[in-house]
Amino acid sequence: MKLNKFVQFGFLRNYFLAKEMGSSGKKSARKLSDINVVDEQELREASANIEPKHQNDVADLINSYKSLYPKWVFDLRQAL
Repeated sequence: MKLNKFVQFGFLRNYFLAKEMGSSGKKSARKLSDINVVDEQELREASANIEPKHQNDVADLINSYKSLYPKWVFDLRQAL
């Protein structure tokens, strides 16, 4: 069912007015200072222990891109 522009506008206007009226104006009690900061050395050690996933898939994808590059160049030059 297709609504005309006036009905659509009225719906959107009413929707946003309702949202605006319904907001209590409360602010979040959370602050940046509440975040526990991790020591940089601890973070580096943890990231060094992350085991890479999908290495073979990524390598295959990169090789695919490399093999298709000449075709992309050809197609782009033909479009000029």
